Amino acid sequence: MCYITTTLCRLSGVSKMTFLSRCLKTRVIILYISVLFLNSANFATIVFAQDSSSSSSTPTLRGLDKDVQEREKFDDLTQKSLSESSAIFVDPEQVIVKPPLLTSLIRLDRRLSPLQLDANLVQEVNLKDILQTALLNNLAIKISASNMAISKWNYITSLGSFLPDLINGISYQGIKGHYASPAGASLPVNSPFFTATAGFNYNLFTGGKNLYTALQNKHQYKASQYALKGMTNDVLMEATRLYYQLVLNDVLLQIRVKGTEVAQGVVIENQDLYDNGVNTMLEVLQAKYQLSKERQELIAQEAERRQSAVHLAEALNQDGNTDLMIKDRTVKKIRLVDDNLMAADLLQISIDNRPELKKYGELRIAAKDAVKVARASLFPTVAAQGNVIGTGANVARGSTSTTPLSSSGIGIGGISSAGGLPLAGGSGGFTRWAERGLFTLGVNVQWNLGGMALTEIAQIQAARNNARRVDLEFHKVLIDIYREVRDTYLESLKAENLIVETTDAVKFAEEGLDIAKIRLAEGVGINIDVINAERDYIAALIAKAKAIIQYNLTQARLLYVMGRNNVDTLTSVVPMKK
Repeated sequence: MCYITTTLCRLSGVSKMTFLSRCLKTRVIILYISVLFLNSANFATIVFAQDSSSSSSTPTLRGLDKDVQEREKFDDLTQKSLSESSAIFVDPEQVIVKPPLLTSLIRLDRRLSPLQLDANLVQEVNLKDILQTALLNNLAIKISASNMAISKWNYITSLGSFLPDLINGISYQGIKGHYASPAGASLPVNSPFFTATAGFNYNLFTGGKNLYTALQNKHQYKASQYALKGMTNDVLMEATRLYYQLVLNDVLLQIRVKGTEVAQGVVIENQDLYDNGVNTMLEVLQAKYQLSKERQELIAQEAERRQSAVHLAEALNQDGNTDLMIKDRTVKKIRLVDDNLMAADLLQISIDNRPELKKYGELRIAAKDAVKVARASLFPTVAAQGNVIGTGANVARGSTSTTPLSSSGIGIGGISSAGGLPLAGGSGGFTRWAERGLFTLGVNVQWNLGGMALTEIAQIQAARNNARRVDLEFHKVLIDIYREVRDTYLESLKAENLIVETTDAVKFAEEGLDIAKIRLAEGVGINIDVINAERDYIAALIAKAKAIIQYNLTQARLLYVMGRNNVDTLTSVVPMKK
């Protein structure tokens, strides 16, 4: 009996204690007692119901032998799972993003497609389409372009200070009443008064304010140009990241479908073993739990794939009702930067090309010019002025010529009446409308110091501290760029080596899965080994897909940190050289 028990344990792939425990828990106990009176060969035939002439490497499920339809369904499920999982990667550095069958997905809402979900339209895109659309439609780029246009016109405005100011004015007033003059006379006024002025004001010297204000605005305009370039680089990098995120989610969706199909096959197999008394309910529940877990992952992945498409459409300023699909179904490892470039070379290229450094370089110069603008307020201003003034009023007929202010023709003297003044109408005659012209030309010098020059000195100190702040910001950006370059360089090295290691992991996991299935078919393995092997294989596929996508992203980010990313370099088939 010990020999028979040992033989049964070898056939079932478990220990003696485990085998006896299973026998006591199932109806096989009856068959086990009867084995005392039968030979081991007959007992094996009763328990396993297996044809000795069968040479198949896959285990035969007893319960499904009676139901041809269920048997075909299980075989089809198994074959599809294995064939599709092995077809995801065509070689160690390429991955095929095959669209999953809609029948393989879980319908989240009966009114929606299980793949497009809330989208009504589908648009196929590749990386170049994404980058070109981002340049045309992205709102952040348009906002930065508007800021650049504002800086441009501010610069043009400051150039106008080098030209003379033109002064023109017209005034017409109806005046009636009496005017009390400083001379102690009360003068009657009863005439409309017209004034027309045309002149110019030209600043000859302003302490350098006009010059340095123009230079300050010029450098701010250049800084806004580099800011637009930097924003463009940011948008291109973000669009590239979102595109590869969509690619990754498509691959993960396919792998999750695979995991669900594998879990379904494991449930069917365990249920059949349980129905034939070879398995326990624990194994069935474990298989069903694994199936439920895989379905949860599949549901989450369906929603995440759609969310990645929505985020990409948002970055492109497109309608989220359109689901973006991957046009290039084969995603491969792409080298965008020459592997001969070391970290020091990348740093030098970054210093020469990063728009952020050039932007803060211009802002530093603009801040220094702002100090000179504030200092100009301590100097006097000199301006040349010229005017042509025309006046018109109702003038008495006898007063059309020049009239002295007094009878002596020089001093005003004692005034007994207003009759001798030109503003008074003559004692006789009528008034008529008369116009006269006045010409002025001169130089105006002003020196204004607010608060005994305390205001100007405070403004100068504020401008100096602002220049210091901009200089510190420049050095901070420089340090950040050094860190970004080195971090991205190391990430690229890591991702490239992870592709090699994950390729080996996929190969080992696939071989382990095959061995686990053979062991189960030969009766020396248990079902939990197959479940773990399937789980490891799926995890290896996910890790390899992530490694390839991460490598492509780090290559794109290397171009970004060097300030060399554009549509051509991001989609080039030739690596960028120094």
